Amino acid sequence: MSASESSSRRGGGTRRSSQLTFQRRLWLVRRLVRSPATAQQLIDDARRAFDNDIYPPKAGAALHHDFDALRQLFGCTIRRMRDRRYTLVEYGELALLDLADAELETLSFLVSIFADPIIPNAIAVQTLLDRITALLPADRRAIFAKAGPHLSLEMPEKTTVPDPDLLKRLQRNIGRHYLRFRYRSTYSPEQVEEEHRVAPYHLLVRDGHTYLDAFCLAGPHENIVNKYVAYRVDRIVPGSLVVEPGRLPPIAPPRQTYQIRYRLSPQVARQRDIALWFAGSTVVFFPDGSAEIAAQTTDLWQARQILFRYREQCQVLEPPELVQMIRASVQKMQEYYS
Repeated sequence: MSASESSSRRGGGTRRSSQLTFQRRLWLVRRLVRSPATAQQLIDDARRAFDNDIYPPKAGAALHHDFDALRQLFGCTIRRMRDRRYTLVEYGELALLDLADAELETLSFLVSIFADPIIPNAIAVQTLLDRITALLPADRRAIFAKAGPHLSLEMPEKTTVPDPDLLKRLQRNIGRHYLRFRYRSTYSPEQVEEEHRVAPYHLLVRDGHTYLDAFCLAGPHENIVNKYVAYRVDRIVPGSLVVEPGRLPPIAPPRQTYQIRYRLSPQVARQRDIALWFAGSTVVFFPDGSAEIAAQTTDLWQARQILFRYREQCQVLEPPELVQMIRASVQKMQEYYS
């Protein structure tokens, strides 16, 4: 082998080694973006991601050389915490994400929405958004910090919020396991905790409250047993939740569907830009400007709440059960204001 060939091979090996070192250091940044880790965790993860030779036998010293290089070349701030885990505090010139102005506005909008802890997964989403923001270059972060959201959702203030641990346990078991819990219902005396057994299917946020949509299998009131019930999560006693080992059947019980029909006055409907609140809505507009809407709902209680927003501008025509609920509510209101 000639001297030139030997030199070329050595040079090729050096270049390959330099490339691997550079790739390893970029991988190290990505790994620390994911979460803090001890030195040994970082070394083990690197060996799994590449191969066992990615770090030499004295891996700890090589790892600290990587940290020094990242600090010197890119201005990264990497600190060791009290629990011996390393964390990437500042990305420096390795800010890996840049966003256009419109995307910064979108990010600001998301931050404003999930600032409210009542929304399921709000804390997890906030953590994710913080991580995305940290990946922005310093100048873009400064613009983001100064720009308030131009679009927001109006949510009512709450006197209570769901217990976060309870909310997590509910989420883990939605559509999977039967649940038992004690519940503080508005239909029972104050401080009375009722036992319920349910099949849970959904979590939903409505009018500032988080609800568990579940099929009630056992409860203190006959009118809710074997029916779907929207349980307010902040009224479930947190320490009372019991997850049963049995699995839910693959098909949920059918929901009772009601055909509803109501008429909106010309004052509300003449512009023909009305909201359609219910599934399968069809609209007929009349010459006088009024409108008649036919639709379906599975929740008469919620239908009453929605249609009451129109006050005197709405007349419910069917079903008879909903008409009776409206009449009873109006009568109560007359008594209150008489």
